[in-house]
Amino acid sequence: MWAERLDGVVRLPEDLAGELSLAGLATGSVEEVLNPRRTPWISRTTALRPDKDGRLVPDDPRALPGRHHLTRAVTALAGLAYSLPYGHPLRAVLPAGLAALRRRVADPELLLDLDLEWTEKGSSTAVELRKAYGMPATGGAGAHGLTPVGEALVLRPWYGDQEAVLVRTGALTTADDPVFGLVEGIVGTARGDGMRALRTILGDELARALAAGTDAEGPAGYAQDPSLCVPGLVTEVAGAHGLGEDAAALYLQLLALPDPTDRNCARWTGWKPARMRKARAELAATGLVVEAKRARAGRTLFLPCGWLDLKSPGLPVEVWKQALYPVGGHSRAVPLMPVPELFTRAWERVRAGDAPAYEELTTRATRKGRRR
Repeated sequence: MWAERLDGVVRLPEDLAGELSLAGLATGSVEEVLNPRRTPWISRTTALRPDKDGRLVPDDPRALPGRHHLTRAVTALAGLAYSLPYGHPLRAVLPAGLAALRRRVADPELLLDLDLEWTEKGSSTAVELRKAYGMPATGGAGAHGLTPVGEALVLRPWYGDQEAVLVRTGALTTADDPVFGLVEGIVGTARGDGMRALRTILGDELARALAAGTDAEGPAGYAQDPSLCVPGLVTEVAGAHGLGEDAAALYLQLLALPDPTDRNCARWTGWKPARMRKARAELAATGLVVEAKRARAGRTLFLPCGWLDLKSPGLPVEVWKQALYPVGGHSRAVPLMPVPELFTRAWERVRAGDAPAYEELTTRATRKGRRR
């Protein structure tokens, strides 16, 4: 059975739970988004009130999302959307998880600590926000000592004369709200995970990825098999590079996917070893890929470009792919968009002249030494 339902609880099948754990995804976070009505921080709301020391505390602590809850939830949903084959029964419950997250962050009373206290340079984010909004360096506090910064950001007293930054998520209704860009520009990428997760929840890429593969009349199988999900694109790539369709499909996997290991490609396509060897040999004979041995890669064919040797549980990946999905962190890269769109976007980059390539080093010629 794909999932065990006990009193309405959706549980992961053991094989999928193991696969997601290897990818660095916490099973607990996955089951939270599969069962949003049973997850307090998603399904419940709570009021925040000042305690005797002036700190905001929730009436119901379990109903307040913690600093990393949104990030883990988005990672879990994206991991499920990427890992589950199209037509898998579990895919049917994924959109409800995102819908529940959207309802939770739409709560007008919700204030979240998303780890935004410090800028990329180590200075106070609150100071920079006051400057950006043309506010005085101090003052402006209202009820409970909170200082509104626009509609979506709030400053609260912290240590000494420092101020912490809270996010009023309900004031952010679209992923293109300029507040996201402003905050990322101030705090940088290292501390921006929470805001990026919120932006993903509000955006449409993840929503499309979660909705994909739920049509009973659509193709069933792994979307990572281009021959299944984008057969027309496989034909186009084959014609453009003079390849057989199997070699073209393998090239698209190497071009677009974060984890095209030999084992994964065989599992996704269902090809027998002889067929896989033939496609690999044909592709290796072109200039589209390079053949090499690299630690923890799980494959011998690579795009001709820089290489990110990420630490476990991350999987090493080509630098070129950083423009397709988030790469780095403490888990494997997982695309946020539907896999068919990922194949199309990667190929469009190639057609536009942005094919994988090693960067050319530009150096100045050295002056010859004077004769003595």
